[in-house]
Amino acid sequence: MPYLSANGAELYYQDAGDGPPLLMIAGFGSDSTSWAPISPRLAQTRRLIMPDNRAIGRTRSGSDEIKLHDYAEDMIALIDHLGLRSIDLLGHSMGAAIAIEIAGAWPNRIRKLILEAGAPNANGHSRSVIESLTALREAGAPDEHWFRSLFSWIFERRFFEDTRAVDAAIAFAMRHPYKQSAADMRRQCNSLKGVDLTPRLDTITADTLVLAGENDLLYPLAELQKSYSAFPKFRVETIADAAHSLHWDQPEAFISAVSRFLEAP
Repeated sequence: MPYLSANGAELYYQDAGDGPPLLMIAGFGSDSTSWAPISPRLAQTRRLIMPDNRAIGRTRSGSDEIKLHDYAEDMIALIDHLGLRSIDLLGHSMGAAIAIEIAGAWPNRIRKLILEAGAPNANGHSRSVIESLTALREAGAPDEHWFRSLFSWIFERRFFEDTRAVDAAIAFAMRHPYKQSAADMRRQCNSLKGVDLTPRLDTITADTLVLAGENDLLYPLAELQKSYSAFPKFRVETIADAAHSLHWDQPEAFISAVSRFLEAP
C-alpha cells in the first residue's frame, strides 16, 4: 500500500489512472474511498492521486492538534514525493478549504483548481451542523442513527424517497473497515474553527471552477456566488438536483463539468 512519511504523519494515498495528474482531496469525515462514484471514469483520462487526510482512513497522524495548513503541507509533500512539478487540484467541502490554502500558498504548483461545495469560510449554520454531528459521535450515538443524520445534510432530498437505498447506504458506511473514530472526528472539526481563507483568494493564480449544488443545505448556491463574486478567476457553476455531495448525487453531471473545465485551453 502506498504511504508517505511526511510532517510527522504516515500519509496513505491511492494513485490510479494515466494522464495529467489530478489531486483529489476529500471532505470532512471522508477518506479517499469517497471518490468511488467518479474515480473509475476520471481515471480513464487522468492520473488520480487520492489521499486520506489526517485523522481519517488509513493515514496515521497520532493525536496532536491539526491546523488547516498541516493538511496543505501534507499535500505538497505528496506532490514532491511523486516528482510532480504542478498539478490540477480538486477539493470537496473541507477538502475545498484545503485546496484554497494550497493554491494560495503555493500558486506556482497548481494549474487548475476545482472547488466542490466549498467556501473560504464556513457560515454559522454549517459550523453548527459539523459541531452537532461531532458531538453526536462523542456522545456514543449508534452508528446507524449518526449516519442517517449525516446523510440528511449532505444528500439530495430525493435520495430519501427510496428507503431501501438509504438503508443500504447506511449498512455500507457501517461496514467501512477504516471508519473514523469520534476522537479523530473531533480533531478534524477543531481544525476548521476560526478558519477564514478569504485573503488567500487574492493570491490564487489558477483558473478556478466552483461547483455548487442547487440544493446544498450547508453551502447554498447564493452564498457561494457571493463569496467568489469579487474574484474574476473564479467561476461558479451549478449542478442541478444535487445537494452537498455533488459527485454522489449527480456523478455524470459532475464528471462532465470537471472534464470540460480541465480540458479547456
